[in-house]
Amino acid sequence: MDGDSLTKLGGWRSLAVIVVLLGGAGPAAVLAQPETIREKIVWAALDFPPFQIVAGPHRGSGSFDGLRDLLVREIGDADHELVTMTFARREDELRKGAMLCSPGMFRTPVRERYLVFSKPALIHLDNRLVFLGKNASRFPPGAAVDLEKLFKDRRLVGGIIAGRSFAPNIDASIRHHGGSPNLEMRALKPSQVIELLLSGEIDYTIMFPHEAAFLEQQAGRSGWLSNRPIAGTPPYIVTHVACTRGEWGERVVARVDRILRGQRNHPEYRRFSERWYSAADQLLIRWHYPRLAEADAEPPR
Repeated sequence: MDGDSLTKLGGWRSLAVIVVLLGGAGPAAVLAQPETIREKIVWAALDFPPFQIVAGPHRGSGSFDGLRDLLVREIGDADHELVTMTFARREDELRKGAMLCSPGMFRTPVRERYLVFSKPALIHLDNRLVFLGKNASRFPPGAAVDLEKLFKDRRLVGGIIAGRSFAPNIDASIRHHGGSPNLEMRALKPSQVIELLLSGEIDYTIMFPHEAAFLEQQAGRSGWLSNRPIAGTPPYIVTHVACTRGEWGERVVARVDRILRGQRNHPEYRRFSERWYSAADQLLIRWHYPRLAEADAEPPR
């Protein structure tokens, strides 16, 4: 698989072939002594701070980075590659059946058709509507935003990252209104969407509040952005490790599940979910964290 950026984490072992000559003119006996073929696992790496951070001083310190690094260490006899790509490309590669795995995937009925999902791996607070604080009065009043009404308001232009999933109710509204002229769907990095928001080219986007705060700081701004909860969105969501559906994907996910069963109850593992949240939000993560194991039996939504 070619990638926007490719990092090789392990090497291949070739078969050892020993040729033994029996007598000067006799036939040659070829004794093949194959070593066990190592599993090759290709991981999608998104430029998705603060979940996956692929460059800069905080490189590798995201919550999905921590989970993936743990899996790479614990899976054992396997070779791993990281391929940096956009949300849209990851979705396209997975739909095409490329042998690919990714942490941080929402489990949905549609994705069940072409992906194998691990047990719930991480827990996160909800995605929210993000906008410039000075424009708060342009949005409907109330504690939570009704997306159906918002998407119909032609006075406001939204910018959504193509190929990204947010929550069942949010995804459904985006699918319904995605062709509207005031709801732009672009295959952009989250940082690029924040730049559009800060420059006034769009009026709002949807992302995690701590994600928006991280990107705002990276853009050299502070206190410009505000957020509002979205009506119908649960206060937390869980994400999974997912691999392409098929024998290979099922085999890799089985190995991932064994690791998760042994790791999820440790405080060190829980801290992957807490990375880059504020102290107050870390307490909320800990409050909801027991639901991670309870979600094992929940069907995809």
